[in-house]
Amino acid sequence: MTAQPQKKHEKHNSAMSHYTRASRRVLLAAEARARKSGDWGDWEMIEMPGGLPSAKPGSWSSKFRRVYRNRVFAVMRRQIDGGEHLMISSLSGDRPSWHEMQRIKNDLVGRERTAVEIYPPADQVVDDADAFHIWTIDLPPQFSICELRQIKTEGM
Repeated sequence: MTAQPQKKHEKHNSAMSHYTRASRRVLLAAEARARKSGDWGDWEMIEMPGGLPSAKPGSWSSKFRRVYRNRVFAVMRRQIDGGEHLMISSLSGDRPSWHEMQRIKNDLVGRERTAVEIYPPADQVVDDADAFHIWTIDLPPQFSICELRQIKTEGM
C-alpha cells in the first residue's frame, strides 16, 4: 500500500483568512522579502485607550493600550508591574528569530532595557494566538549571560 502524499496547507495568521489565496501568497512573499532584507519599514503606533476591542473585559489581553506595526510585525504592548509585555505576531505566523526579537525590543522599548522570554510549566501554557511574547523588566536581573555585567554588579 502506497502512502498518499499529504496535502500542503498554507500557513498564515488567521487575520488573513478573509483574503484570497492569491492575495495571501503575495502578502506572505512580501513579508519574507522584508524579513530577509531587514527592511521592515517604519513602526506605526496605534493607540487603543479602551484596550483590545475583541478582548474579554478584565482579561490580560484587555490591558493592551498600544499596537505597533510595520511591514513585517505587529506588536501589542501593555504595562505590567515591574516592566512591559510585548506580544509579537506576523502575517506568516513564523517565529521571530532571536535577532528579530532583539531588534523589536530595541526599537520599541529601548536598547538599554532587558527583556526575557518565559517557558512556563506545562499546565500554564497558552498557545492559541500564533504570537510570541517577551517581557521587559525594570530592575536589573540577578542573572546575565554577560560575565562582565556580573563582575560589575558584584563589585558594587
